Amino acid sequence: MNQSYYEIETTCKRAARASGFSWGVAEEIGKSIRSLEMMGLPGVKTFYNYLEDAKAKSFTKAQKILPKNTQAKKIFCPIETSVAILDDCKNLFQDNAIIEFSQMCHPLLLVPMINRASILVGKKILISFDQIKIILNFNESITLNSDGPFPSQTTKVLIQSINDEEKYTNEEYEYLYQLSLETFVDESEGKLSGAGAGLTDND
Repeated sequence: MNQSYYEIETTCKRAARASGFSWGVAEEIGKSIRSLEMMGLPGVKTFYNYLEDAKAKSFTKAQKILPKNTQAKKIFCPIETSVAILDDCKNLFQDNAIIEFSQMCHPLLLVPMINRASILVGKKILISFDQIKIILNFNESITLNSDGPFPSQTTKVLIQSINDEEKYTNEEYEYLYQLSLETFVDESEGKLSGAGAGLTDND
């Protein structure tokens, strides 16, 4: 079966609404699952497993995102959690503080909305769980150190904004900049070298 990304988004949005989410959150879920699939990650499969687990387990929503979010015998919902983080991301990621969650189900579902938070705060964001590290790059791309499988539940999730360190020296950039200046020509020279502006008399 080869559904289009639009079909995936629409189906997952409606499935989320039928599962009890508000239309607003359902729309975000549809976009998130589409985004995961476009990244080559198992969005549909993960959301299917999430809904199956939700039938047997009770997931909790953090009323307010804190540096440490721990609730004994409670499992955090990745969808409600990522919505709450996105809503308050500019405050949460001001000082590159680490945000920690215990007992979260299907943490891969955090990725799309936290990726959008990355561009809002102007920083890369790192999500780590079960030896898996995912770096979100301004809602443009992601870098991860694993091809999966991704856990259905984890005992700790860490989320932190990180400063984007330059991968080059000032000397390297200055050399390239000076080299680039050679592409500019004097205005009068440019006019003379244009089509039909030659000075050679061919008679």
